[in-house]
Amino acid sequence: MNFTDTLKSVDLVLSTGEVPLIVGESGIGKTALAKEIAEENNWSLIVINGNLLKEGEIGGLPTIDSYPGVNDKENPVEKKTTVYAVHHKLREIDEEISQGKTVLLFIDEINRCEHTVQQELMNLILNREINGYTLPEGVKICAAMNPSSKYGSDFDYQVVDMDAAQENRFVWLTMEPDYKQWIDWATEAGIEQKVIEFISTFPEYLHKINEDDLRATPRSYERISSSYKIYKKNKASIPRSVFLNVVKGNVGRVIAEEFVSFVESDYSPLVSYEDVFSRNSLPESIRERVKKESHTRLYLSAKNILKRLEANILNHKDDSSFYIDRLIEFLNLYPVDLRIGLMKDIKNSYPEVYKQSIENEAFVELYFASYRLTR
Repeated sequence: MNFTDTLKSVDLVLSTGEVPLIVGESGIGKTALAKEIAEENNWSLIVINGNLLKEGEIGGLPTIDSYPGVNDKENPVEKKTTVYAVHHKLREIDEEISQGKTVLLFIDEINRCEHTVQQELMNLILNREINGYTLPEGVKICAAMNPSSKYGSDFDYQVVDMDAAQENRFVWLTMEPDYKQWIDWATEAGIEQKVIEFISTFPEYLHKINEDDLRATPRSYERISSSYKIYKKNKASIPRSVFLNVVKGNVGRVIAEEFVSFVESDYSPLVSYEDVFSRNSLPESIRERVKKESHTRLYLSAKNILKRLEANILNHKDDSSFYIDRLIEFLNLYPVDLRIGLMKDIKNSYPEVYKQSIENEAFVELYFASYRLTR
C-alpha cells in the first residue's frame, strides 16, 4: 500500500481497538505516518524506538520498597518488596493522559531490538501492562517493523522474528514508497525544488537498492534537501567535492553523481504556471514540451500549477473563467490516465479550482470523455 492507503488503514484499525503493525523499509515514512495520524485526530504522539532499548529498560529498574506486614507469629514487622521505576516514556504517557488527551503510542522497530526487549515490548503492546505499570484506556497503540526474510523479503535487515502466536495479535499492513505521493508531500513540506524535480525525472531513485553501496530512501532526500539549501547559499566556501561527498553519504556514489550533475546542468525546466497562463493562447512550444515529457514530470508540473491556480482563484474570483478554460485546454494535452488522476486530485485537494471547474461544462465533458477512453 502507498502512504495514503496505509494511513487510512491504520486509522480504521485503531478505531476498532486493535493494534496495526506497519511493515516497511527504513526511511519510507512510517514515523511520519504516525505523526500525521496523531495530528489529524488531535492526539499526543509518544514514540518508543525498540532498537534503542536495552534489556529491562522499558520495564523500569527494580528498587526496594518497605511495607507494613506481620510475621509468622502475627506480630507487626516491616517487609520489603520489589517495585519498578517507570520509564520516562511511560511517564510522558501519564502526563498527557492527566491533561485529558488521547495518546498514540508508536512503537517502532519492534523486530530490530534484542529478543528480551522485544518480549517486554510485546507485553506492553498485547497485554497493555509491564512490571505493574498498566497503560491507561486513553492510549492507542501502533507498531512498526522492517521487512524480514521470514516473510519472503530479500532484504538484509538484522531482525528478531516474532513467533506465530505474536504475529496473530496484530493487523499487518505493508507500506511501500510511492513517488507521486512523495512529490505531493515534498511540495508541501518545503523540500528543495531541484530535489523534487530530480525525483520527478528519475522516480526509480526514490527508493533504490544500490548493490555494494548505500540504499536510497525517501528520508535520504530530506537530508539532501537540507544540505543543498546550505550549499546553494555558500557555494563560494563549500567546494563541489564536499557537497558531492555529503550526497554520496545519503544515496550512494552513482545516484550522488547523477544528482549533482542534474542540479548543475541546464536540464529542461518543468512546464510552469507562467508558461500556461501568461499569454492569450497556449503556445505551440508548450504543447510540444508536454508531448515529450515523462508522466512524472508532467504530474509535478500540474501539481505546481494547481497550487498557484488555487491561490490565484481565491484572490481573483472574477477572472476565474479564463483560468479554468486554459486549465482544461492544458489538461487535454495530458495522457488520459494521468489526466483523470489529476482531475480527481482537483476535487480532493483544490476546492476553489474544483468549485469553478465543476460549473464549467467543458471540464465535466472532458472528465467523462477521458473516463470512457479507459474502459
